[in-house]
Amino acid sequence: MDYLLELNADDKETLCLVARALSVPIRVDITGLLFHKPRTILELARELKIPASSAGVHIRILEEAGIISTKRQTVDGVNAKMCHLDKYLVHMILRTSTQNMNEISTLHIPIGSYTTCEAAGQWCGLISDTGFIGVEDDPRSFYLLEKKDAQLIWMEKGFLEYKLPNIIPNHKRCKQLSISMELCSEAHGFDENYKSDIYLAINDISCGFYRSNGDYGQRRGIYTPSFWQNGLTQYGKLVTWTINDQGVFVNMNKVTGTPIETFSIESQSHILMRLESKEDSEFCGGINLFGERAGDYNQAIVFTVEH
Repeated sequence: MDYLLELNADDKETLCLVARALSVPIRVDITGLLFHKPRTILELARELKIPASSAGVHIRILEEAGIISTKRQTVDGVNAKMCHLDKYLVHMILRTSTQNMNEISTLHIPIGSYTTCEAAGQWCGLISDTGFIGVEDDPRSFYLLEKKDAQLIWMEKGFLEYKLPNIIPNHKRCKQLSISMELCSEAHGFDENYKSDIYLAINDISCGFYRSNGDYGQRRGIYTPSFWQNGLTQYGKLVTWTINDQGVFVNMNKVTGTPIETFSIESQSHILMRLESKEDSEFCGGINLFGERAGDYNQAIVFTVEH
């Protein structure tokens, strides 16, 4: 099942319907309860200490928005309406489309396809969606052939470097480049208040850093592998670097004024990307990098160019 509900301002009616459905705190409480298991309307009413009639109204509004679904079934000999949460993630783009004559090319890059790395510090490792790759806290594991199956990579400090294919057609100019990935800090176990400055460089030119506020583990990630224990890193935040004529942006916040032509994207046979936790940064708090089958987002590294 696709748990992502994608909305944009081109479809104002649906966007407003979903926003209205989630604008009341008790409806958010309902989705939280249903995330763990389906419940009947009466069960929800008892747990939330509200009348069943009020719970029914809230359920109808959430169902109309496409966030939950209901189905009649027999529970303890009684015909009841069972409520299921259909959408875990809601992604809203609050701008309308404009006429865009640019062409867009996209690559989905497995997180284990790095070409060189340095995993430093006391703890580091990789897992696939079925188990550990190599031995935990042993940097030699980062060079095993099985690294291609990695779904979560972590290190206390160090870097991962990727050589990305240059997918810009000949005689085209790169107008915008964006790189999106799920990231968080790397504490021992997890620590929701553990900052880390995670740097990105393209073709050896700095793209600034994303400051992660923590290593998140108080709940399980949506795509966390079943073997992965509670009490460890579970999910990150979706982070997007964008480079265009105006400079470099991290999640739409400008971090440097370096324009895209400085990176010489068109003239290179490949694009060199380095993700790094630097020992001399203000917050050297490590890296957790998530693949499409770990964390909260069903994606690896997404590399997009407009030309």
